[in-house]
Amino acid sequence: MSDRLLHQLVADPYLAERLATLREWTFVLASTVVLFLLLRRGLTATRRATNTLRERERNFRMLTETIATAIFLHRGGRLCFVNPKAIAYSGYTREELLTMDLWQLVSPEYQEMVKQRSVSRLIGAGGPVCYELNIITKQGEERWLEVTADSIEFEGAPVGLATAYDITERKRAEHQIHTLNSDLERRVIERTAELEAANAQLRFSQESIRELNVALQQRAEELQASVHEMEAFSYSVSHDLRAPLRAIQGFTQALQEDYAAQLDPAGQDFAQRIVAAASRMDILIQDLLAYSQLSRSELSPKPVSLSKIVAEATSQLEVQIAAHQAAISVIEPLPEVLGHRPTLVQVITNLLSNAIKFVAPGVAPQVRVWVESYGNGVRLWVEDNGIGIPAEHEERIFRVFERLHGIETYPGTGIGLAIVRKGMERMGGSAGVVSQEGKGSRFWIDLPEKGGG
Repeated sequence: MSDRLLHQLVADPYLAERLATLREWTFVLASTVVLFLLLRRGLTATRRATNTLRERERNFRMLTETIATAIFLHRGGRLCFVNPKAIAYSGYTREELLTMDLWQLVSPEYQEMVKQRSVSRLIGAGGPVCYELNIITKQGEERWLEVTADSIEFEGAPVGLATAYDITERKRAEHQIHTLNSDLERRVIERTAELEAANAQLRFSQESIRELNVALQQRAEELQASVHEMEAFSYSVSHDLRAPLRAIQGFTQALQEDYAAQLDPAGQDFAQRIVAAASRMDILIQDLLAYSQLSRSELSPKPVSLSKIVAEATSQLEVQIAAHQAAISVIEPLPEVLGHRPTLVQVITNLLSNAIKFVAPGVAPQVRVWVESYGNGVRLWVEDNGIGIPAEHEERIFRVFERLHGIETYPGTGIGLAIVRKGMERMGGSAGVVSQEGKGSRFWIDLPEKGGG
């Protein structure tokens, strides 16, 4: 309300002056209220944003403090963040690490590579990479790490990210295997040379033959002892290999589940390949253990029903049968035989699995099982409509790691048929195959019939 209008409405000048003062205080009060409300809204929004940031920081700290992987963040190589696992791996304190460059942790042969990559991360060059290197801890101990390097944003600025986990035990195991293999090769060469020399001396005299037979017997015993040692070593190493393998599978699956959104298609493909490779390695280790067990175990043949054995083996292959739409026909009756039940189930399972697997693309597997009696024995046949086997390879396929086809075409470890033959030999039987390339195969196993002489 203007002063002129106020004077027209109110004749008393003193009253008009008081009304004007009241108007001014009313304006001031209203402005103050509006300003207070605006300030309170701003403070509330600021408080919410601060709480959100604090919650995110708390979650980030909790994740980095509890994760079983070492995390190093750096700007051009200078470390700006490390988590407890990184401190444990390096042996330095957090304060010491934050005054160091990343390459100061690694052994001399890797320093230049780490320095170049760290500087390139500062300008955003390069994508995610994975490599192995060894570091030197504060105590002077050498540790091997598998490192994945990438770039992320941290505290509003781009930084280099390096995540790592300890593979020292795996490296030590690999070194031990290499050393033992080299030693075994040397010993085999030495034994071979000795045997060749002994055979040459056999032609000179009967006395030399007798002496050499004694020497050969001694060498054979040494070789047998070496074989037993190698079997025990293989069993131990196979078990020890499964621990880091499970870690690889677990971390990779966790990466796929928790960080799938942060991985580009190449990263997701790499993770999937790691899982597939670890699964194949696990199957290979299990097959090696099964083969090694057959070589050491004492098998006591007892009367068993072949019908029940075949039924149990078929039951174990239900998933594979359904996946390949296979048809398995068993010609009854099947007699009772003398055998070791678990080993016999494994043998027939391997034969049926191969019969289902090795067929031409687009062909539904057709498998037929029947028996023939001869003298005091029984021959069980497993016939398929698969790709067949060239005659020159019919013996080769029963050896360990012998494969006629690439793993991409027909998956497997190359140990299944070696387990079949070893199992049959341990039960006092035998195994073989009759086949023609492109026209299917008929595998057979021979066992003593129950009540036979």
